[in-house]
Parts: sequence; structure tokens; C-alpha cells
Amino acid sequence: MSSKNHKVLFLSRGGDISGAQRQLLYLIEGLDKDKYTPHVLCTQAGHFRKELEALDVRCDVRWLAGWRKGKHFFSRYRDVKYVSNLVRSEGVSLVHCSDVWLNEYMLRGIGDASVPSVLHMRAPLTPGQVRKHHCRKATRLVAISKRVQMRLAQMTEIPAHKIVLIHDAVDEQIFKPLDRNADGNVLRQRYATGDKVLVGMVGRVEKGKDPFNFVRIARDVLKTTEKAAFFVIGHIKDRAYYAKIEKYLRIHGLLNHVHFTGRREDIPSVLAVLDVLVSLSGGSVRYEAMMCGTTVLCAWSRRPEESYHIRHDETGLLVTEKTRSAVSKVLVDAIQNDDLRARLGGNARVWAQKHLSHTQLVQETQDLYGQLLNRPA
Repeated sequence: MSSKNHKVLFLSRGGDISGAQRQLLYLIEGLDKDKYTPHVLCTQAGHFRKELEALDVRCDVRWLAGWRKGKHFFSRYRDVKYVSNLVRSEGVSLVHCSDVWLNEYMLRGIGDASVPSVLHMRAPLTPGQVRKHHCRKATRLVAISKRVQMRLAQMTEIPAHKIVLIHDAVDEQIFKPLDRNADGNVLRQRYATGDKVLVGMVGRVEKGKDPFNFVRIARDVLKTTEKAAFFVIGHIKDRAYYAKIEKYLRIHGLLNHVHFTGRREDIPSVLAVLDVLVSLSGGSVRYEAMMCGTTVLCAWSRRPEESYHIRHDETGLLVTEKTRSAVSKVLVDAIQNDDLRARLGGNARVWAQKHLSHTQLVQETQDLYGQLLNRPA
């Protein structure tokens, strides 16, 4: 077995730190540096790059052209050459792509070099999308959840041995419970919500995250109880989309009930003081909220058999019926039942500590690297 230090090239989006970047930071910080040297190529500068620099990790920034856009026909091949030169000149042993949209650059950058490739699958894709992005060509596909693993396993064109389940993770030293009723509650201070139950969703304000339906659900809930205040926490990425939501808020008199906070740097504190986190699009923020002891309501995108961590009425609330009324009904019950939230939040914290440790994510990924490089992890 070889005992040399292996360089791992990570391809990632840059900019702000969202769920995918946070998971990658956990991994890179925890890697055994005697065995693996991380080198990151990300698509733009920003907070993510600064965090890598603070970890003394080399990070190159290069905007990689959208692969399937005609106007990028020539520039994309220049970008492939850049990645290819990086793989060869730096003596890269393994390439790990944390975003399916960058998979073409990983595969073509490796070319005919005998370098294993790992592609992170962060959401379920259709068979057509899997084919379009040539996911099957990666040496291994890492599914971040039971749901993603099961959807991939249903695709006959993907050999079973290629699929590896490594759950997203949380650092319990960063995400931990706080007193929701204390003067230090960052949301109650800023928005003067009094003793209302704080219900939020966290994510960029864009169509894919579905904040418009969250606002509609808030309106439905407020028809039954005004005991809650609602928050959309995240950067407003799509201004036109946000303008439609704001118009809806004005028309229905919701401006004092639904608050858009914009991007916040204190997400651990925000998640810890929410009473309920509503997720309509998935993401590791659900697990971060669980670690904070916050009740998580996950809607629409889950079949019960696919939801491993969020178990209905045990570690959270799961709504699979794809109607707003079904979500609103469950949410009203949670808002009106303090004991229910306390029980679910407590269970969620215990579950997250046992099953969602970031040290486990690091070890399982190193085990995978070791298998691919034919050496002990």
C-alpha cells in the first residue's frame, strides 16, 4: 500500500456559504492532512474562499462557463484545459466535485488520466438529468440522503456499486440550542414579535426554494391563528420574483406578519431561536435546525420511506400530501402546541447528535477515498 500524501482537487461553486459549501468546509477542515492535501477550485470569490484561506487551504478562483450555453462554446473548452492542466501539474490523485453542474469539467479535466472521480449528488435528479450531466461516468456518486440514494438506485443505468450514502452533517459546537424567550433572541429583538411563535424558512429568495408558497401557507395559518410570526431568511437572489411576493404581501395585509430578513451572518443563532423551521425544498439547514433543538416541518418532497432523519411525530413533522392546506393544518397544530414542539425539538437534538456528526462525514469520506486509492483511510 502506498503511504504518500494524496492531493485531492475539489470543484465547487464559490461566493457565499450555503449548504453545499458548509458541508465541504466540514470535510476539508477535518481531513487527515498527513494523508490528504485539499486544493479547491471554486467559481467565484467571497465568504467561502475566505473560510478556506483561514484554514490555510489553497483555493483558486475561476469562473467556469455554463457548459450547455451556446455563447460559451469556446470558453468552456478553455476552462476544461485549465482544469486538465491543474490535475496534471499539481499531481492530483483524486477529483471531488461538490456540484453536479460542474461534473463535465471534472470528467473532461481528468480525461484519460487514471484519476478517480467523486460526484456529490445533493438532490434527486430525473433519469434525463442524470444522463445530461453524465453522472454515471463518475467513479462514485455520493448521495447526501436516503432519498437521493433511493432515487439513484431506481435508475437501471447506474450500477449499484457506484452509489455511496454519506449523509450531510452538522457541527454541534456551532449549532446548539438557545433560550428562545430570552432577551438575546435575535429575531424578537429586531422584529418586535412579542411572545408569538417564530416560524421560518431559510434559503435564497428564488423560485427553486419556493418562498412564495411559504408566504401563502403563512396566510392560510393566520386565518386560524395569529399566534405566529413568519420569517424568510436568506439573500434575495431573484428581485423580480421577490417583487411578486411583496405585492402579494401588500394585497393581503401580511407585511407586518411575514418578514424578509435578507442574508444573515448569524444563521446558527437564527435557527436556534426559531420555534419551527419549514422546509419546502430540502437542504442541510434542516439538520442544522435539528441540532439546535428546533422543530422541523418538512413538506412535499419526501416519501415517508425516503426520510431517514426527519421521522413524523418522532424527530420532526413530515407532510407528504402536496397541498398547502395539508401543510397549514400540521403547522397550526405545531404553533398551538408548545409541548409538541418541545418534544420534537428535544428528540431532534438527540438524533442529530447521534447520526449527523460532522466527524462521521469526514471519516466516511476518507474511507471512500482510501478505497478508491487502494490504501487505508
